[in-house]
Amino acid sequence: MRSFLLIFLLLPIIEIYFFVQIGNEIGAVYTILLTLLTAFVGLATIKYQGVSSFIQARQSFSNTSNPGIEILSNLALLFSGILLLIPGFFTDFLGIILLFPMTRVVLLKFLVKKAFSGFKKQNRNSNSNKDYIDIDPDN
Repeated sequence: MRSFLLIFLLLPIIEIYFFVQIGNEIGAVYTILLTLLTAFVGLATIKYQGVSSFIQARQSFSNTSNPGIEILSNLALLFSGILLLIPGFFTDFLGIILLFPMTRVVLLKFLVKKAFSGFKKQNRNSNSNKDYIDIDPDN
């Protein structure tokens, strides 16, 4: 929850900073045009993913040995479209990174490993306390 609040507060500041810096370099008109272009790319990505994600998910269950990564990859592409649709250069950069299959798969595998390692640690700690019951006969 704390990290979400931090991202929620810092993201607009980062976006404004990049708008000012890039606007000073290429001009206001080109900055606006570039922002609109990435928004159109985001819309096209969302539209494409809405149609093809169900077909790819069904095919991944029967054809690949790791359908979870394929399904997460489709969700990451949808998230990429959403990031590209949001006005700002930082979110556009993150969205473009997710568009490339190699970086998307590497990032997803890292996140899945991180999520499962945290789950396993939590599960081990909760199971270690359930092995015995401590009864104090003096009370």
